[in-house]
Amino acid sequence: MIQEKFVREVLKKFKIENYAKVNIPVEYGVKMSNNNEGEKINSTTFKSLVGILRYLTYTHSNILFGVGLISRFMEIPIITHYKELK
Repeated sequence: MIQEKFVREVLKKFKIENYAKVNIPVEYGVKMSNNNEGEKINSTTFKSLVGILRYLTYTHSNILFGVGLISRFMEIPIITHYKELK
């Protein structure tokens, strides 16, 4: 119950509360690269959301792979990485 409230607050904070729930957090065959081509985004925001998701992996192990995958792009995130994160 407490984590559900926490998750709702996180979704609201990052303005992603209207996203649909998915059963599989990472789409099969998604290729992400670190070529840095694309619009750069605020790395502090990106890192903050990744950190929150890392915290949630303790009780939601189904997101562990996806969070680990997206964590590779924390230094110079681009809009594509952020869309995958959401």
